[in-house]
Amino acid sequence: MNKKELQRQESNKRIVDAALIEFSKNNYQVATLTDIAIRADVSKGLVTLRFGSKAGLFMDLIKMVCEKELVFEEKTIKNFNEAILEVVAYSKYLAKEKPIVAKFLYRFLDSIEFIPEDSRQIMKEHVMTHGAMKYFNSEAKAGRINSHFDAYGALCLFMTNCLSLSISTVNAEVDFLNDKDYLFMLPLITVHKKKK
Repeated sequence: MNKKELQRQESNKRIVDAALIEFSKNNYQVATLTDIAIRADVSKGLVTLRFGSKAGLFMDLIKMVCEKELVFEEKTIKNFNEAILEVVAYSKYLAKEKPIVAKFLYRFLDSIEFIPEDSRQIMKEHVMTHGAMKYFNSEAKAGRINSHFDAYGALCLFMTNCLSLSISTVNAEVDFLNDKDYLFMLPLITVHKKKK
């Protein structure tokens, strides 16, 4: 590989790393290519030349995050309760071990309606491979997930709240809450049981 190609790869990496930080600090609609270029120490024109647009850069970033950062463990999950606790554990893991990725994912999920459709689709296809999805689907089919959501929407909402709580805990430099303390958020996505 020649020197020019090495420089190109290095500047692309700086741009993508800067984008990850900017999109983890700001929602998609707030982050700008100018801020990303400044953080990467390159010109805005170079960012546009390499990635085409903010949407193009964001799509490349989503692909990178899905392939390299959001790697789910191969775990056998036996029921919905275990699926929920797996989502809790994963959000805690990201908040502690990969805080920028956790913040990026939180911003993504929190403002998902403003994210370009192709990037939303890439994330959806990746998240649908998480073992918990099977149980979110079964709960949705059984009518136990609130009808406002499909299984993916319910998982995203629960994960958003888990990430928010986990990130706040890490930022406050206190011990994580017990896993079961996260379950108070379940009524956000499940059908409320009527009292007899």
